[in-house]
Amino acid sequence: MNFNKKLAVAVSSAVLLMAGQVALADSATDIVDALVSKGVLTEEEGKLITKGHTSKTSVTPVVKEKDGAFTLESASGRNSIQLTGRMHLDYRDSDIDGSGDLGGGRTDDRDTASLADQFELRRARLGVKGKFANDFKYEIVGNLPGTATIDVAYLDFAKYEQGQIRVGKFKQPFGLEQLISSNNITMLERSYVDQTVPGKKLGVQVMGSPTKGITYAGSVFQNNDVELNIVPDGKSSLAGRATLNFAEIMGNKEMVMHLGLAGLDNSYSIGTSSSSQTSSSYTSTSSLTQRGSISSFRSAGRGLANVFRGQVNGESCSATLGQGSTNAGVNNGYISCASEYGASVKQRAYGLEGIFATGPFKLMGEYSQGDYNGSQGANRVSYDTKTYYLEAGYFITGEKYADSYKGGAFSSFKPKNEFDLDKGNLGAIELAFRAEGFDVDNAQVSGGRLQGNLSQYAANKVNEISTSGATSGAKTYTAGIRWILNPNLVLKGNYAVTNLDHAFGPLDVVGATTVVDKEKLLMFRTQYMF
Repeated sequence: MNFNKKLAVAVSSAVLLMAGQVALADSATDIVDALVSKGVLTEEEGKLITKGHTSKTSVTPVVKEKDGAFTLESASGRNSIQLTGRMHLDYRDSDIDGSGDLGGGRTDDRDTASLADQFELRRARLGVKGKFANDFKYEIVGNLPGTATIDVAYLDFAKYEQGQIRVGKFKQPFGLEQLISSNNITMLERSYVDQTVPGKKLGVQVMGSPTKGITYAGSVFQNNDVELNIVPDGKSSLAGRATLNFAEIMGNKEMVMHLGLAGLDNSYSIGTSSSSQTSSSYTSTSSLTQRGSISSFRSAGRGLANVFRGQVNGESCSATLGQGSTNAGVNNGYISCASEYGASVKQRAYGLEGIFATGPFKLMGEYSQGDYNGSQGANRVSYDTKTYYLEAGYFITGEKYADSYKGGAFSSFKPKNEFDLDKGNLGAIELAFRAEGFDVDNAQVSGGRLQGNLSQYAANKVNEISTSGATSGAKTYTAGIRWILNPNLVLKGNYAVTNLDHAFGPLDVVGATTVVDKEKLLMFRTQYMF
């Protein structure tokens, strides 16, 4: 060993021996690491000198950045945490908002009030996700607007890609559109199909990808977050989905050729309450029947609410004297009953889905067919639903859809060139068109009612029938543009035209006669996420 090396060894050893604090020990270890990197010491000599001391680089957490998101990861890579969030600010302009139409924003009907031109903070969420002990992944996200609620909260055992387990609150495996994040869907809103899926529920799921291009998932869940007859008749809710991407199986990275099949068997409870009706004609002998909503449809783009609604009766109850009222049951023009009753609903459905994408072009669609059966005592209401859509998209800036396809759905889209005025880059621009619809038929009513745009009505009542046989439906055509400036900022614009199969008028409004059969809706969104 030459003199310089002996001197380096002696100095390094002396520093380590005198180090009484962790910071000094770390500095000395850094000196030894530097000497090893310069070849003054061999690795074996460096390890011998630093024996019993830990380098800062092996214990200091690492901050990583990707697409504007920051992740704090342990030096070992076995643990991490990332802050996530999103904000979607919308503006909607409906043509059904004048005095000659239903009167958007009218105060006597909450359904047609949905037509008022408005800004809406559609989503504002904040959460964390990451992993621990290398094999466990987690995510917790909260909704901020109004009363704060939990959006998702789940834990995965994800050691094996072929088979994983998830517990908590998460999206159930039914519906291709539902399983694509709201950050990544093409249009502002999902289609009518999404209005029949269970969405985010509490449960347990087994999932995985047994081989390239194949995914599966199956879950047991409860429809309600609260203890309201969680499993009526002792029956659990089930959902399952399987997908094949033939392009991935064949090793083609330029295309997506996706087919999927899903099934749903859902049982849940609903509360029943009396409907508020605008009238001053009730007397002490008046009575109301409580009802619970089995399911409903809203026109595309979060337009007109309850264009169809199915309700099952609870129990009849006599009106009681309202506080401060001189007439029984009347309180500022409304009548209501004091108690509530529960009803049970059973929903069964299956879904078919497909994607064909090549380069910057995609064609995506879904079809779902199911039935609802609501009951409370001897009261029964049942009907079948069909929902569907076909969506075409094209990136005029050349991005490939296959680059964002992962795990049986589309994930985030990254522009080839992020928006930069100095460089003349515009980001990614997508043009899209969607045709969609819903149909309701085979209705059987014995102790309940159907409302909305129906093929027939009860005598002297607009948009309501309490007997079997009525049908309902709507068709919507939407043109849209999505401008992805960078992975964190997206602007969207949609124009939707909805044709109702039958005329629609205000629900539960005494004397309402004005009806419409078409809606035009212009929508814009500013979307930020990380």
